[in-house]
Amino acid sequence: MKTIYIKCILIIILLIQPILINAQSIRAIDSEKITSILESHFDKKNPGGAFAIIQKGKVTFKKTMGLANVEYQIPIADTTVFNIASNSKQMTSLLTLILQGEGKLSINDDIRDYLPELKELPYKVTIKQLMNHTHGLPNVDELAQIKGIKKMTYEEVITMLFNIRQFNFKPGNDYQYNNTGFVLLSKIITNVGEKTFQEQLKEKVFDPFGMDYSQAVDNYNQVIPHKAYSYTSIENNIINNSVKISTIGSSGVYASLNDLIVWAKNFTRKNSKYQKHFKRMQKETILNNNRVIEYGLGIQFENYKGIDIVFHGGGTEGYRSYILHAPKHDLSLIFLSNAGGLSGYEIIYDSLEILLKDNLINKKEPSYKGDLSSYEGIYELNASTYYNIWEEDNSLYFGTHGTSEKIMLPKTGKNVFDFVLPYSKLIFNEDSLDLRFLDFSFRAKKVDLPTIDNSNIDLTKYIGIYKNKDHNAIYELTIIDNKLIVKHTINGTFSLNIYSESMMNVINSYFGKIDFIFNSEGEVLGFNLSRQNLVGQFFEKKD
Repeated sequence: MKTIYIKCILIIILLIQPILINAQSIRAIDSEKITSILESHFDKKNPGGAFAIIQKGKVTFKKTMGLANVEYQIPIADTTVFNIASNSKQMTSLLTLILQGEGKLSINDDIRDYLPELKELPYKVTIKQLMNHTHGLPNVDELAQIKGIKKMTYEEVITMLFNIRQFNFKPGNDYQYNNTGFVLLSKIITNVGEKTFQEQLKEKVFDPFGMDYSQAVDNYNQVIPHKAYSYTSIENNIINNSVKISTIGSSGVYASLNDLIVWAKNFTRKNSKYQKHFKRMQKETILNNNRVIEYGLGIQFENYKGIDIVFHGGGTEGYRSYILHAPKHDLSLIFLSNAGGLSGYEIIYDSLEILLKDNLINKKEPSYKGDLSSYEGIYELNASTYYNIWEEDNSLYFGTHGTSEKIMLPKTGKNVFDFVLPYSKLIFNEDSLDLRFLDFSFRAKKVDLPTIDNSNIDLTKYIGIYKNKDHNAIYELTIIDNKLIVKHTINGTFSLNIYSESMMNVINSYFGKIDFIFNSEGEVLGFNLSRQNLVGQFFEKKD
């Protein structure tokens, strides 16, 4: 069970004192319930959070709890600033649409027109595709990881992204949430505005809105006034967990609870001059195959138990943020934390259910009594993570491939099953399944994975040094105890599972799958490395 929790936390990047400020518009019992939800997650002696509710343009509930700085016992206030992580994307999107209105760019333009460093990309990518995650470019975090780099400045990140030459998929063919698109967009904004991204975000968004404490930060060593420090709790110890990779545009905005209240009011205010931009951001994305994605430009939307919601979460290191709107009810909820974990999701949605309990539609489908064997098979979540699904005694079971796990999946509908993680479920399609975890959906395709067998393979031909020239990443393949081993000076050593002469992988790791390429004489020329958010990165074998 523990391994599944660890694995899912690695796959996604996730969400997520007491002084009651104002609660006139919420019944006392509701205020007490919401307060108790907060107090079940935070206390005044540890890292904590900040939470606000805005109804019809008025703040009806606001609380802060816990410490912004544990070392000096500084409490969180409504002016304390948190790294809001991926919630920065909606602010970058608004700035982009403002610049489009000024005639400085069009979201339908080819990014190569603004970033000549990417002129060798084989496909056109539009600015809009950067904003809705359909660009197909590999993720910045995975690129840094295969290089073994744990700290990167903004300039270093941009340089790395300018070296991208390979796509995960052709632009517009799929949706794959990642950070690369918005980082590149921040550079485009800098180029067209002839000022830094930070300056333009301040001048065109933060200052007009009155978000006095907000700023975009591109240097993880920068001193930030009123900052909540980032922490993680490990074995009853509180550990500093600072941001190490600078990805402004995608992340990097520091904002206070009061500032995000102002943001939410502008988002929902019908007479705001920015309303046309906010509406454009909420337009659904349609892929080349006409599949509809409930993600617009830096923001998500869906129907939750009969309530139409617009939302986005953010998480980096120990920082968590969540902003949710229920437009038809003129309701917004804001959560900030420096304590890590999944508390934000629970606080937001439990509060939503309290506030709109009379509007909820709790539709429960009858358990499925039919044949479950059609769901059996091996499902590839990414190039290093496979699930086994099988039917036994009219129940469906789950296990991570390569392990002895056997977990029964409770049935909730014809093709929907509860998963072992909180706020998660598996939804089976004709030849795939969707893992719904919090508000993210990850598609796993049914695959034919051959049996692991290296008994008749000459391992010596794989020995050597392999280099990816685009990103200067180097790995060594060697043999230890009759096993083929991958070695990296920083990332460590891994044993390869061998399925065939050409296909091998390391299950449940950062490394993923490698597909070897041979010449006509059967000699190894190199391999393509694939993993989550990274497909087909070529490593040449060096003599």
